[in-house]
Amino acid sequence: MSKPDPGAFFREMLGQWEGIASQFSAEMMKSGDLAKTMQGATSAGLKAKEAAKEAMSRALEAANMPSREDMIDMTARMRGVEARLDRIEALLAQIADRQAAPAAKPSKKSPKKGG
Repeated sequence: MSKPDPGAFFREMLGQWEGIASQFSAEMMKSGDLAKTMQGATSAGLKAKEAAKEAMSRALEAANMPSREDMIDMTARMRGVEARLDRIEALLAQIADRQAAPAAKPSKKSPKKGG
């Protein structure tokens, strides 16, 4: 005699629930109301985000602090300055190597022995 599977009931119920939910969502998608509602919610979210960004920017400006955009711009400018300094350092190292090279070369004439 086999034991009944207690999970079978829950799997069957879950399958039925998924079918009902799928049918309901398909019906909702057919109506234009859902699309309009989703578009309105997305638009409202974007407007709220923009308003919060503007309010934060004004608050930072009032506190004499840089905004996120200011920091991004400053970071980009600093990277440019660092890149230029790296090129200057490399050129100075090349110049220093060229100036040190002739002094390090031994003379081509070797001293005569016993002459």
